[in-house]
This record gives sequence, C-alpha cells and structure tokens, in this order.
Amino acid sequence: MKNNKVVYTAIIGGYDNLTEPSFKPDGWDFVCFTNNNISSDIWEIRNTLPLYSDNTRTARKHKLLTHRFLPEYDYSLWIDGNILIRDDINELLKYLDNANYATFNHMENVLDPRDCVYDEAKAILDAGNRNLNKNPHKGMKAFKDNPELIIKQMNRYKEDSYPENNGLVVQMEVLRRHNEKDVINAMEKQWIELKHNSKREQLSFNYTAWKTGLKFNYISGDSRDNKHFLNVGKHKGKEKIKLNNDFAPISLDYFLNMEIAGGGESKMIVRPEGINTIKDMIDYWKKDKNIQNVKQKLKPSNWQYYNCMMGGFKHDVDNHHDIGWESLTEEYYNQKKDMTDEELTNFLIQNPVEFENGFVKHSYHRACAMVGRLVSGKKYIPFYMKKDLIFDTPREKDGRHRVLPLIGNLKCLKLIDELGIPRGEFTICQSGILALMGIRKNDDLDIIISSEARKQLFDNNQQFIRYTGGYAPSRGEIDIFEPNKSKFRYFGAQGDDDLINNYSFQVDGYNFLEPRFYFSRKRKDREKDIKDWQGIRKFFDTDNHKGYPFDNLTEKQWGTQWV
Repeated sequence: MKNNKVVYTAIIGGYDNLTEPSFKPDGWDFVCFTNNNISSDIWEIRNTLPLYSDNTRTARKHKLLTHRFLPEYDYSLWIDGNILIRDDINELLKYLDNANYATFNHMENVLDPRDCVYDEAKAILDAGNRNLNKNPHKGMKAFKDNPELIIKQMNRYKEDSYPENNGLVVQMEVLRRHNEKDVINAMEKQWIELKHNSKREQLSFNYTAWKTGLKFNYISGDSRDNKHFLNVGKHKGKEKIKLNNDFAPISLDYFLNMEIAGGGESKMIVRPEGINTIKDMIDYWKKDKNIQNVKQKLKPSNWQYYNCMMGGFKHDVDNHHDIGWESLTEEYYNQKKDMTDEELTNFLIQNPVEFENGFVKHSYHRACAMVGRLVSGKKYIPFYMKKDLIFDTPREKDGRHRVLPLIGNLKCLKLIDELGIPRGEFTICQSGILALMGIRKNDDLDIIISSEARKQLFDNNQQFIRYTGGYAPSRGEIDIFEPNKSKFRYFGAQGDDDLINNYSFQVDGYNFLEPRFYFSRKRKDREKDIKDWQGIRKFFDTDNHKGYPFDNLTEKQWGTQWV
C-alpha cells in the first residue's frame, strides 16, 4: 500500500547518481524521474523521456507540475539531486498548517543572503560576466542562463510594478499539498514563466506567487545546510555519496588536539620526536628552519607524507600502494590541480576518514594534507568520521579514552535522575549550554519541564522549584523554572512543551534549549559575562559549532548575530 506522501526528484541526462537519504522518514515514498540507467533500494525509478532539448527544463517541468506527474499523493517534497535528507522531514509538515506551499528563504542562506529577484538576477549576470572575462572562449556557456532572457524578464516584472525586496525563495527543497487549487494555479503559471523565460525558477516564483495570491511559508534555516537537509554538491561520474547517519563532521578544535601516530621513517619525517598532536605538527612546520632542515633528509623511502603535506589536497592523486612511495615526489604533486574549497568539502563528505577516538593512525595522508593546508593559512574544512568513535569509544589498541563525551562536562545530571524526570520531559537551558560547549563548568543546572512532568511528579506545582537532594551545596542544585516563563516566550515559542519539543536539540539523549535563547539575553557588561563571551567567541572562531554534535544547529538556532 502506497503512502500519501512522496519525496521526489528528477535526474535528466548526465551521469548523476541518486543521493540515498541518511535518514528514511516514516510514511514517505521516494520517486525519481530519470532517463538514466539508475537503480536504488529506496527510490522508485520512473523512466521518462527528455521533453525538451534543454535537460534542465525537462527536470523543472517535473518539479513544478507535481499535480500532473504524481496526482496519487497528497503531500510532496521536491529535492534537487544533490540534496541529502539527514533527519525526519515529518517535522516540516507544520509549515503546511496554514498554507499549501513551503520552501526556504534565500535571506537565511549564510553564503548569499538576498530578498529580491532583481538582486538575484544581477548576481547571476555578474557571475556570468566574471566567468566570461576569465574564460572568453566559453561564450554563452559562461552564464547559467541566457542573459538576454533574464534581462527581458526582469524588465517585464518592473513594468508590471512588481516590487523590489519582496522576498526570494531557494527551491532546492519544496514542500507542497500539490493537488490543492491555489498550488495548481500558481505552478501552471510559473511553468509558463519558466518555459518562455529564464530556466532559473527562483527568478519567477515570488513574482508568480504575487500575481496569483499564493500563500506560502518559509522553512527556517539555510537551505544548503540545516537539520533536515545537506547540499552535497555536484555528482560526477558514478560516484556515490557514502555519508550516512553513522558519520559526522569533527571540529577544527577536535582535529588540532588529536594525537598522531609515529612509526616508520616516513612518519617520523612529518612527526619528529617530541611532536604528539596535530597542533604540535602545525606549529613545527610553520617554522621555515624546520622545513629547510628536513629537506636535506628527504629520499624516496621517507618523503611520501612530507610531499603530501606540502602538496595539500589535489585532484587525481594515485593510491600510494599502486604507484609506490618513491613516485610521490614534489614534482608529482605540483603537476596536480588543487581542489577548490567546494570540491574538498564534497570529497571529505563522500570519503569519511578512519580516525579513532582522538587518534590519527589511518587516513594518514589526508591528515597530513590538512596539516599542510592549515600551515599555509587556508581554512579548515571538516573531516567526517564515525560518530561512535568521536567521543564514545576508547581506542581499541591501548584502551585509552582520549576524548570524553561532552555530556560529561555537565554537573548535576545525577540530581535530575534522582528526581525521576524522563529525559524527553525536560530541556536544559541557561549556562548548561556553556558547559556542553566546554567553555566553563556549570554551578547548578537550570531546566524547563513539561506540563505532564509537572503534573505527575510535582503535583502540578506552578512555582519555581529548587532541588539539592539534601546533600552538600558543593554537589550543586537543580533549578526548575516556573511554567511558561516570559523570558523564554521568544522566537515563536508557545510555552514549555513547545520549547522542549520544537526548540531543543539532543546530545546523548538529553534535551538542550537552542543557544539563541541564552545568547540573546546574556549581558555584556558584567565581568563574569565578559569572560563567558570570550569563550563563546573562541568557540565560534575555531568553528567548533560546525563539528558534531553541534553541526545540525543552524546559524539562526545558535543566535550568531548576538555572538
């Protein structure tokens, strides 16, 4: 029996493969329209013919006219072919409570926030002109679409009095009740716009919604990287995305503090005596005298890791087992093309490292290449490794637990267990987030509890509750806020139950309130707070917020504008 909800995409032409979701939500079918030879255990493959000479327009027709292609479903979620589903999309259905259409807001994209179709058109044209100046031989291929069509389309919108700064969508992910009349009307009209004008559909959506009166909601977060979706970039050839829910990114701070294995001659070249951590290595190789000393010692039997480190991340580097260490010369790396940041990001997602808990033994070449990258002043791009190895699993070789779970930074958790509050019925707030971030220990633990827990465990007591367990004050205390406290009624939150269920994130089974609730109210004129802010800013400066388990929080949920 089919579900009434469908995730769908279209892959027309080329060699792209389907991105398999790392999280498969309950109640959803998966459908892919394609003219390629694709197989999948999750996706139902529906063969289709190219409807136009332009493959993009064929894909867009399937994207917009869902009511024609998938009428048997009530709900649909379109995702581009390079979008990875990584959390339960059923949570997004709330955006259809009062509208039949929802998508992401371009203004919430960290890299290129915009709220105007005219600005978007200008950005597309400017990028094309830059490409053309760089590569004149490309001609019109330098542009993402025909610039004349874009210019004519924007002029027509202006003549129609379409306002500036009227919002701008990102349509890599689109959630709809596609059989509803208002959606059908808008999508048929947007298809006409797209068929005869620019194929860049976000240039026409907001105009179409304005013309037809379509009501829609914006989904919270950066469309490229949020709790539910990750843009994994372009697929090339028949590469498959290896990332799934077992892997997660590690922060720069985590990588810097990892121990790195010594061993044979080639490893001792890059990790000489007295060097233990990645940070030690970077500090060592930033000194030119050390480079000059080592260069005199290089030979075919020991240069493989050194040359890899100095070469950084390159395209088409052969396996050292296949070509031999002696072939990995400085000249070999110099002949290879550097990876761009985007290419490296996608490569590391697709190829998780085999690091152990706080220890680098395997994936040694990639660790050395990142060291070289950091030595040269380039930014760190996260490695992905198995979640259960990041904090929880001691290294099998020596049994040492080098990096302990972050939850161990919190004091007073045992007191909560004594109270008998189920973990799903409370959320930790206030300075508890600072302890989790490793900025400072908490003296006590502030929590918000659910209405059910208050009723069942505390006789529906409507007052502030303090619990010490009858022990010495040094053990700390649990402070339970009174119900629906006004200082937490922000960002759309509708009370304690809403805060716990919709405004919290989980670490090791414990709920934590989104940091923005704390950061937005935290003072900047008290000595204690000033010290906290220094630690918070350092946390962000080292991109610790991009590492597991913080990586699923959006910039908005963090409240980075207050940081």
